[in-house]
Amino acid sequence: MSILHRSKQLKKELGLFSVYAIATGATIASGFFLLPGIAAGQAGSAVVLSYFIAAFPVVPAIFSMAELSTAMPRAGGIYYFLDRGMGPFWGTLGGVGTWLTLILKAAFALIGMGAYMSVLLPRIPLLPLTAGFAFLFGFLNLLGAKKTGTFQVFLVLGLLVLLFWFVGTGLPVIRLGPFLGLF
Repeated sequence: MSILHRSKQLKKELGLFSVYAIATGATIASGFFLLPGIAAGQAGSAVVLSYFIAAFPVVPAIFSMAELSTAMPRAGGIYYFLDRGMGPFWGTLGGVGTWLTLILKAAFALIGMGAYMSVLLPRIPLLPLTAGFAFLFGFLNLLGAKKTGTFQVFLVLGLLVLLFWFVGTGLPVIRLGPFLGLF
């Protein structure tokens, strides 16, 4: 039984593949192509071990989110779960925290895309490149979820091609010497 009347529910415009593409893009895009260089600068050859250690605290959160999503299948995510479980104050705090996280992640991704594009287009300053991407993606979001999901599918396919290219060209030239002093 639905809590909200059908006229007040969000339309389901994204298919499984679009949702998968959005989740995959959010996971591997900025974090995977930008953070390893920063992490390697701090951790050195232990960067691989650092990523494995960092993955352990995320697993319970993923299982909790999956459990809550099946128990309360409603739009709103963290806000909805906290609001129903702990009250409106904690729901609002979680919602604002999620919003800030998404804003900061978007800014990080835009700066990263601008940095990559500035390598290809060195005469254009970073700020106009980043602002251009912000306006492009903002315009795409105005077109609706279905068109944005389709665009995201193409972006993620491009990212996966890049990722496999990085792995394919990098694996043959791995030197194990720097990893001997891992600890």
